[in-house]
Amino acid sequence: MILDKRLLQLITPLTRRWIGITAFLGLFITALNVAQITLIGSVIDRVIQNETPSPWLLPAFLGIIVLRAGAAWGGNQASHQAAAQTKLALRQRLYAHILKLGTGFLGGQRTGALVNTAVEGVENLEVYFGAYLPQLILGFSIPILLVAFISQLDGLAALALLLGQMLIPYSLMVVQRRFRSVSAKFWSTANKLSAQFLDSLQGLTTLKMYNRSQEQGEKIRQQSEALRQDTMRLLAVNQVSLFFIDIVSTLGTTVLATGMAAWRFEMGLLTFGEAVALVLLSLELARPLALLGSFFHAGASGIAAAQHIFGVLETPPPVQEASQLRLPEPFTPSIQFDDVHFSYETEQERRPALNGLSFDIQPGETVALVGASGAGKSSAVSLLFRFFDPQAGEIRLSGIPLKDLPLGWLREQLALVAQDTYLFYGSVAENLRLAKPNATPAEMEAAARAANIHDFIAALPDGYETQVGERGLSLSGGQAQRIAIARALLKDAPIVILDEATSHVDGENEAAIRNSLEHLTAQKTVLVIAHRLSTVRNADRILVMENGRVIEAGTHASLLNQNGAYARLVSAQRIAAVEQGAEHAAS
Repeated sequence: MILDKRLLQLITPLTRRWIGITAFLGLFITALNVAQITLIGSVIDRVIQNETPSPWLLPAFLGIIVLRAGAAWGGNQASHQAAAQTKLALRQRLYAHILKLGTGFLGGQRTGALVNTAVEGVENLEVYFGAYLPQLILGFSIPILLVAFISQLDGLAALALLLGQMLIPYSLMVVQRRFRSVSAKFWSTANKLSAQFLDSLQGLTTLKMYNRSQEQGEKIRQQSEALRQDTMRLLAVNQVSLFFIDIVSTLGTTVLATGMAAWRFEMGLLTFGEAVALVLLSLELARPLALLGSFFHAGASGIAAAQHIFGVLETPPPVQEASQLRLPEPFTPSIQFDDVHFSYETEQERRPALNGLSFDIQPGETVALVGASGAGKSSAVSLLFRFFDPQAGEIRLSGIPLKDLPLGWLREQLALVAQDTYLFYGSVAENLRLAKPNATPAEMEAAARAANIHDFIAALPDGYETQVGERGLSLSGGQAQRIAIARALLKDAPIVILDEATSHVDGENEAAIRNSLEHLTAQKTVLVIAHRLSTVRNADRILVMENGRVIEAGTHASLLNQNGAYARLVSAQRIAAVEQGAEHAAS
């Protein structure tokens, strides 16, 4: 039978209770059916013998019908509860684990495929837990109990029916391997289509600009056709398996029972009513295993979906909480990188990012990291947030290694304003409260005023409750950036990290954002990541990075006097600015 130990481990005590209730009510319905069949056989024998039926016969039949309807309703409710509880627990576990995996894991995944796994994959387990598992219990318990009951009528007939029922599990095992492979192919194709569709939506503007939307649409059509073909293969295997199971179970069992009943009746070992009851009981005997066969595809499909789910759940997080955590007392916002080595590692490659990076930032100091793209600046920020751990060397906050600090506490001490501002779908207020969930309107307004964005927000149709759209697309780049700065101000962390915070805005907005950043960084320890060197000339120290390590350090003036790497970077940017200005003047 189709079982997966990992899926069974997801069953909580509450889920186990609902599955047990579903199975118990299924047994109760079978007992009612047996009682009804027994009454029918008794009535037939009484009629043949010209005896008057009992006056309680009609109330008994009506009572059975009412009880069976109530048990069927209760069984449906219990099965839905079993599935719902399991899906809820699995979604919570899956989301919590994805949060632990962090940005490093997401960088190597297609978002659409991951979403399809987390949503449709989990949803597909509803029938597995709500119907397949309870029916698996009933499929093996009911035939044994019914054979024991039938043996009271005729032992030989009971033995023959038991042997016939053993063919059904065998037929299921024959198609199990084929069904698993087809289900796995179906889910792989579905994930690819989901990823491609989401990718097309997110890049729709680019597709329109390059007039390639029709080509992308054709790719989605081809992927949809592949999914259709896999779906039809899945249905074909399912229908073929159901056909043979029905032949073996319902038809085979009934024919066998009818033959045995006729033979035993002719021998005088059964009354006519008992013979009829035996045939009717054979239908009841075949029903649970036939239903199990109908849910067979749900079991196989659920396990195929679970392979993708557990592929995520079994991925180890790149960082782990230490068994014994420490907190600095008192906390001074200082940072130390000591001979840090770090490489991004995937199944295909190992890409070095930091190669012996060492520097320190004292409390209240503003330090800038500069260098060409790929020098390792953003990697240093990722390590500081502990999205990854270095392979060698150590990073300390206030003298304590990061790995010894609680992750939640560590990230509370850091406020980041990045070059790519992310605003969630929702209101301005909801995006601001990411930094401080219990922030009052007055606190949000004060942060917005400091970020030079309050007047703009107040002029919106619903003020701070105005919806900003997905990724804040209803706002300009400068507006979104200033909201991000207000969010960082609201957090009021002692360490501020500015990662190319003004790289995507025009000159007018840059002046406003710089003014906002002065409010944000006042009395803070600041780490600035910058390509435009004009933004870091006032830093207390500038560290020039190359190939993952610091090659020069000093103030803007002292580095220019050294006439080294920093001076060459400044010179190159001045030449580029002059050439760009000349092009604008010519146009």
